[in-house]
Amino acid sequence: MKITFWGVRGSLPAPLCAEQVMERIIGAVAGAEGVECSDMDAVRAYVAKLPFCKRATFGGNTPCVEVRSGDDFLIFDAGSGIRLLGKRLMDGAFGRGEGTAHIFLSHTHWDHIMGFPFFAPAYVPGNRIIFYGCHDDLEGRLKHQQNREHFPVEMDSMSADFEFVKLNTRKEIRIGPFTVRTLKQFHPGASYGYRVEGKNEAVVYATDSEYESLDLSYLSKYLTFFRNADVLIFDAFVGPGENIKKQNWGHSSALYGVEIATEAGVKKLVLFHHDPERNDEDIQKIAEEAVAYAKRTKGDSALEIVPAYDGLEIETSNTKPSVKRET
Repeated sequence: MKITFWGVRGSLPAPLCAEQVMERIIGAVAGAEGVECSDMDAVRAYVAKLPFCKRATFGGNTPCVEVRSGDDFLIFDAGSGIRLLGKRLMDGAFGRGEGTAHIFLSHTHWDHIMGFPFFAPAYVPGNRIIFYGCHDDLEGRLKHQQNREHFPVEMDSMSADFEFVKLNTRKEIRIGPFTVRTLKQFHPGASYGYRVEGKNEAVVYATDSEYESLDLSYLSKYLTFFRNADVLIFDAFVGPGENIKKQNWGHSSALYGVEIATEAGVKKLVLFHHDPERNDEDIQKIAEEAVAYAKRTKGDSALEIVPAYDGLEIETSNTKPSVKRET
């Protein structure tokens, strides 16, 4: 399976401002001593060696993740990142009104649905948009966002055909080559995680979830749900030392992710739902601290840790084997 991250921020979009871009350019130029700036290959080689937070950005769009297997794909959440996904989809069947999109919503807080009014395939007659979720009245919640008091185009005025599927956490569903299971998580108003399984592969999308304890009995349902996943997309909104201040916000941290992913035998931990108050240096530092913590405390684990960024692509076939742990 191929995973593409179209939006990785939590709460609200957080694009770079002009001053931040200028400072990044100044920092890169200041370190370019000895680089022949008229040689574009030399410039590219220099830039490629800079730390990620100095040469790129983790991005500013809110949650949207695509999981694809061949021509089949699923979409998880419809934050502002779904706009860019929609533009890409318009190059194929969706541009002809022949596409079907399966959109799974973790919950309907604004950052997870705000991009849907800008999802271009929804304006093309013939396309099917199927929403899945465990909350009551998904249709009403989405339509409320596009009430004319909030947005100029009501959902009923969009041209695609819409369907709404209420999921049951006790039942799995099959869509093409995918089997999808759901898990209720601790978050204000409830959030739901998704486990997507293909042929000998598993991806877990577990954003907007708080873990009140690392006690194994408390974590049991999560460890079972995450068990041996190739990729675990994990809420890392809370920074070091912020647990008490942000208690009951329904979010977690990178270090909790390391503990839980290692215990569950996860192969790759992807830090996700970055706090919009954090700049790129902050996010990179949190990721580096998580890697150092894992090396220091989980020496027998092959867990990989990466911070998500807009545009990140991961192939599950490239994930490394991990230490299998049982509870």
